[in-house]
Amino acid sequence: MGALILKTGDLFTSTAPALMQGVNVDGQMWSGIAPTFRDRFPMMHDMYLRICANQTFKPGQFFYWPPIENRTAVFNLASQDRRGANARLEWLEESLRKALDHADEIHFKTVAMPRIGCGVGGLDWADVEPVVAALAQSHQCDVEVWTQRRFGIGPRK
Repeated sequence: MGALILKTGDLFTSTAPALMQGVNVDGQMWSGIAPTFRDRFPMMHDMYLRICANQTFKPGQFFYWPPIENRTAVFNLASQDRRGANARLEWLEESLRKALDHADEIHFKTVAMPRIGCGVGGLDWADVEPVVAALAQSHQCDVEVWTQRRFGIGPRK
C-alpha cells in the first residue's frame, strides 16, 4: 500500500524514478511547470506534440515517457481538454489511476508530482489532495507531492 508524502521545495530535486505533471490535450506546454518539463525533456515534448496533433490523446488518459532523458520517466496526465483553468477532477483522477497502475506494473516505488491540476489547471488542492491520497493508498508506489516555496514564506495555499 502506497502513501502520500508531502514535500516542500523543487520537484526536480526528487529522487523518484518518475515525475508526473498535468497537461492539456491540445499540445500547449507554455505555462505553469510545463515549460520546465518541456525544456528538460525535449524529445518527450516532441512526442507530446505529435500525439496531440493526431488527436489520439484524450482527457483521462496519460502519456508515459520512459527514462531516456535525464534518467527520469515522466507521466503526463491529461487533466485538461485545452489550456487554461480547464482541469476536471474526474479527468485527473482517471489519468492518475491509470498512471499509478502503470507505475505499479513497472515496479516504481515512488513517483513525484507538483500539486497537480492546481496551478494553471484551476483545481483546488483541498479537492485534489483526498483523491491523490486515496489513489496512493490503493497502489503500491508512494506519491510525493511537492509544493514550491514562494518568496521564502512557505507553501502555497
